[in-house]
Amino acid sequence: MPRVIIHAWFPHLAAERVRRTAGAVSDLPPPDILATLPLVLTSACHGADLVDSVCRLAWRQGLRPGMRLADARALRPALVSQDSDQDADAADLLHLAHWARRYCPLTAPAMAETTGAGATIAHDGNGIWLDVAGAAHLKGGVRPLLAEMARALHAAGLTVRLAVAPTCGAAWALARYGSAVQRYACAGPHPSRHEYAGYGAAGARQTGELLAGLPLAALRLDGTICTAMAASGLRRIGDILGMPRAPLASRFGSIVTSRLDMALGHVNESFAPIAPSQPLLSVQNFAEPLIAPEDIRAVIDRLAAEIAEILDQRGLATRRLQLGWQRVDGAVMARDLHLSRPRRDAAGFRRLLADAGEAINPEFGLERMWMEAHDCSPQAPVTTEFNEGISVSESRASLIDRLVARLGHGAVLHMKSRDCWQPEASQYMAYPDMEKPGFEDSMNAAPHSLTAAPRPIRLLAHPHRLAVVALLPDHPPAQFVWHRTTHRIIRASGPERIAPQWWNAAGGTRTRDYFRLQDESGACFWVYREGLPERGEDPAWYLHGFFA
Repeated sequence: MPRVIIHAWFPHLAAERVRRTAGAVSDLPPPDILATLPLVLTSACHGADLVDSVCRLAWRQGLRPGMRLADARALRPALVSQDSDQDADAADLLHLAHWARRYCPLTAPAMAETTGAGATIAHDGNGIWLDVAGAAHLKGGVRPLLAEMARALHAAGLTVRLAVAPTCGAAWALARYGSAVQRYACAGPHPSRHEYAGYGAAGARQTGELLAGLPLAALRLDGTICTAMAASGLRRIGDILGMPRAPLASRFGSIVTSRLDMALGHVNESFAPIAPSQPLLSVQNFAEPLIAPEDIRAVIDRLAAEIAEILDQRGLATRRLQLGWQRVDGAVMARDLHLSRPRRDAAGFRRLLADAGEAINPEFGLERMWMEAHDCSPQAPVTTEFNEGISVSESRASLIDRLVARLGHGAVLHMKSRDCWQPEASQYMAYPDMEKPGFEDSMNAAPHSLTAAPRPIRLLAHPHRLAVVALLPDHPPAQFVWHRTTHRIIRASGPERIAPQWWNAAGGTRTRDYFRLQDESGACFWVYREGLPERGEDPAWYLHGFFA
């Protein structure tokens, strides 16, 4: 199977983190003032302060990573500078790599590296890798997966550029230097069809054509090497694609040919995927067996507080809690608590586990209890004031969690939208914890546009066959009979043509023309004609829904 590599590049990752935490840093202006000023992060290098990261505002004003701080201040005297924190940057990338595991099991941070002695780094570390081969179909294809990733990351306040390619080098190059068309070119035109060429000769040729117009820096080459090659008239990747490897390596170094072969797929380049995060654990051992329900209740409250504190210290939130206990007879039992959204508040945990103490049968006593937090993901700090910053979605999530805790994981379902124009396939039932942790599930919404026709408030599970009087070929019904009642139409709009999904439609499925009808009593119906007379098909009419 060909590899399908996605590279997510966060050009302003460090600066955006500083902006989010500006209120906790004393030497920075207040957040409202900081938002109007260019922000740069710097580090010392050979006796000079160099810019490592810039915010979006600073980028628009011409400030770039690699500049001397003195030069940046000369251009923008009002800029705000802050020391870089490489440990925090690495932690952010690791959090993002763990977050990306919801899309595929093979993810990793893109670690920074340098080649040569130039001042410009060849490979900044503001990115993560994903190998989605064999997993993209779970999201309907690579394009829907990329769209969902982009929407979720933007909702979290992160600037990101995504690219997909058959090799790590090509994905890295396209994410930083490619246009939007180039970055998504390897995803294929259809979300359910993967058109990756792989590592053969044809695949290398297609990848080379895609990279030909990009600068040589896209090969992760040091700035001094790029400068030397530019002096020889070599500025684009296409300039060296057809050159003999030996003279190129002898003049500019073997790193040039090595990076080129990696990008084209002649040399396999891989990354070491991160291991899944281990559950966080809080344990209570008892010198004397625990029997009283109120004592068990108190221990559960302490475990909930401890696990919430551990999550808060690590900047994580959990989607599944497990309360376990061991009796003196050696029996080990556990209870799982699934959450609709990532959480880490002790008060919420205690409310959801309010009846857990009564449900535990200690028999002759408990000698050990513990609580585990599973499926942890990074999350911003939560407010401590009652109802402060609580959104409608958060209130809904709390209600869902209480229902799941009381009724059981499989007893609570809700409707979700699917990216499909066919009405009966546009919604499905899902468990609450299938939602994307920490983000609004807006990417799975049904297709919409400014010109889209309205949809009924009620959709029939199975369309009802109608007896219709209508002028063909494109006229709406003049009247129809439903439930032995004749409905005479006084107003109609349409048709709206909805074709079946050709890639997975069952045999015999026909195109539909939908009409919005209003009868003499004011009732509004959604009716469609199945079958096209111009194709020689015998049409049939059906009632599919009702408007308000």
